[in-house]
Amino acid sequence: MKRTVQLGDATLTFVGQEAQLGQQLELKGAKAGDFAQSLATRSHDYAVLAVFPSSNTSVCDMQILELSKISETYPNFDYITFSVDLPSALADYKNLHPTGKVELYSDYYNHYVAKQLGLLIEEIHLMGRAMFILDKENKIIYKQINSQVKEQVDFASLKNELEKLS
Repeated sequence: MKRTVQLGDATLTFVGQEAQLGQQLELKGAKAGDFAQSLATRSHDYAVLAVFPSSNTSVCDMQILELSKISETYPNFDYITFSVDLPSALADYKNLHPTGKVELYSDYYNHYVAKQLGLLIEEIHLMGRAMFILDKENKIIYKQINSQVKEQVDFASLKNELEKLS
């Protein structure tokens, strides 16, 4: 059965299967400003993983900026984002915006993370919008996946989960 997602009024298709709780991820992509593929660095027991289509849209911008604020309030978590922006565009974004402890990664090269999460949008090769919390082994312990890409994630729900883990 095809999985769909809304982008405004358009109904689009996700590639692959939706990521499941307990699924282990390999977070590999290009860090902002660097085209080399590398694993996301981890230093805490838990990580917040945010994915979105592109940093140059207002909803994505707000998602990053709010996550930046959350990273200051809950400093004992890693904060990692993936989008299909070019690494150079992510570096420009970081230089122009406060990103707190959030590390920006690009999945432009082969959509490796998008495919693991089942969040690659087939028709436009962008990622859907979602938030995850991962344990120290990069296993998913919390997820929220938006059915409408143009809507913001539920930050209150995310903060509630972070509070439980703090």
